[in-house]
Amino acid sequence: MSRTLAPLPARRFVPKGLSMLAVGALLYGCQHLEPQLTIGDPFANEPYRSQLRWLEPAPTDTIIQIGESAPQSGGSLWARMRQGFFLQTKTQGVARIDEQRRWLMARPAFLTQTGRAGSRYLHFIVGELNKRNMPLELALLPAIESGFNPNARSPAQALGLWQFIPATGRRYQLQQRGDYDERRDIPSSTRAALDYLSYLHDYFDGDWLLALAAYNAGEGRVRDAIKRNRARGLATHYWNLSLPGETQNYVPRLLALSQLVNTPADYGVSLAPIADQPYFQMVALAQSVDLAHLAQLSGVHERELHMLNPAARGRARGRLLMPLEASRRLLAQPDMIAKAALPRVVASEEQVVASPDTGTAEPQVVEVAVPPGV
Repeated sequence: MSRTLAPLPARRFVPKGLSMLAVGALLYGCQHLEPQLTIGDPFANEPYRSQLRWLEPAPTDTIIQIGESAPQSGGSLWARMRQGFFLQTKTQGVARIDEQRRWLMARPAFLTQTGRAGSRYLHFIVGELNKRNMPLELALLPAIESGFNPNARSPAQALGLWQFIPATGRRYQLQQRGDYDERRDIPSSTRAALDYLSYLHDYFDGDWLLALAAYNAGEGRVRDAIKRNRARGLATHYWNLSLPGETQNYVPRLLALSQLVNTPADYGVSLAPIADQPYFQMVALAQSVDLAHLAQLSGVHERELHMLNPAARGRARGRLLMPLEASRRLLAQPDMIAKAALPRVVASEEQVVASPDTGTAEPQVVEVAVPPGV
């Protein structure tokens, strides 16, 4: 589901002990090179299986906690992910994976920035994969798809962390209209992507590599490549298929990234820690809220609210994602939601107070530090 993934030569030597976050390559655009459904496909009408869709409005203005809130053991999310890596036996001694690993390691600054952005979403994605007993290597897929940027858009109009094109988004019941695009929504798009990957896994008889290839190129293209090989008496594993160049690199790049996360010391990589605890809390809303106004009231950086609630430009509706500590403050002050439902009023000169230290004008609400990522 990404645009061209042609390998590039390494341009620098990466010394052992390099410190970086090995969480992805920013390659926009899930193009789905072919239509995704065929007549008679037994999975074509498969229901959308997400556990959390559009919520009915709460009966009052009181917000309702609906997501994870309690931290886990406080351990490392990387360690938890490694315990659920199922695909590592498929990564050893494959030249195409080695090539993609070198490609990733040649871009430490890029990896670090992408990893910082991913730290918002990884705990949630890992939890959703665990519920379905799916390989936790798949938690790294948004790194390859979008660099963990929910606003990423490809030339083929693929959108969001998981890069759904409009047709596939509609297939998985992601609402798309002018003022709201659920392909950007973190919980909805994640569940839709896992539904799609589960479908592809079943479609290709339990082969995750073929499922990943189809996520990039479309199941029709992968199916046709299998038929061509079978007709010629050739092997039909992913590595033996003739597929588009981007798909040839797409699966090895994900597997290479999972190698770096699985055994970072083997490659001189130091992963910045991510705690095994939720980054955000989901709360149900009785009314939509203006994110800029909520940022002003709560002290959470406005950009952070937009990165957690990117589906509706400037507003959150149905539910709100908030950084964990901020959500606890919000739960303790439910009137804040009613206030945030109104547009932010830009402070006039009379509403700006002077700093006692400097005498200069300062806003009365100070934003927190700039959030991670973009």
